[in-house]
Amino acid sequence: MKYFFLIAIIFQISSCTDSIYGKARPENLIPRDSMVLLLKDMTLIESHIQTKYLHVSRFQKTMKMSGKKILDHYSITHKRFEESMNYYGSRQEEMQSIYSQILDSLNKEASLLNKDVIFKDTSRNQIQPQGMNMNPIMHKNLK
Repeated sequence: MKYFFLIAIIFQISSCTDSIYGKARPENLIPRDSMVLLLKDMTLIESHIQTKYLHVSRFQKTMKMSGKKILDHYSITHKRFEESMNYYGSRQEEMQSIYSQILDSLNKEASLLNKDVIFKDTSRNQIQPQGMNMNPIMHKNLK
């Protein structure tokens, strides 16, 4: 009985090594900078699809097709992507760093877009999309 507990403990410790040390690096690991670009594109398309399709089944079908197109664009197989996601995902700090980089990049792009599209209407202290003529006479109810 002692040996059974010893073997069980050894087995349990050895099965935890992946979670402690992370998954083994796959041979065809997607480089970190490429993974950032790939996940950024997937994040953008997922965001667009979520706003367009409210029904979950339609969202899932469209996301699968779009995800495949993104992988094809980067010439990456689903298996390679999955192995790389498992590898990076087993390293929490690395994955958090990747998503932080994606978020920073998206925020930077959004601020550049906002500078091009939005101007401040100083006469009414409101922010309006550029090109919209908000004539107070024509829009009496908008104050």
